Amino acid sequence: MFTQLTEQFNTAIKSFNNADQVTTAMKPFNSLVEMNTKTVEQLINQQTALMTTIMNDSVAQSKALSEQTDFAAAIESQKVFVEALQEKVTASTKEAYDVVTKTSEEVISLVQGTVSEANVFAK
Repeated sequence: MFTQLTEQFNTAIKSFNNADQVTTAMKPFNSLVEMNTKTVEQLINQQTALMTTIMNDSVAQSKALSEQTDFAAAIESQKVFVEALQEKVTASTKEAYDVVTKTSEEVISLVQGTVSEANVFAK
């Protein structure tokens, strides 16, 4: 299948008469690469921030627990810590979902625009 796609791509490239046609034809592909790169960077930054927060909070919680002398207070402290951690992970998940959803919408718009443009050229 990959070989067939490669052949089709090469045939399409050979059909272009000049560099402007190649540039125009590659514009949607370049836009898609830019969108994907931007999305991956956003997701990496979000995950890095989440992991940094989790590590810092965990260190602080470990320190607080090591200083705790009352067992019931230690349990309550751990409960509060876990609930806060769950909220942070949930918020991060929602943020990641929003980024992916936005990118999906942009890709759909790009594809629709490209198809519309191709239909104009085909006529």
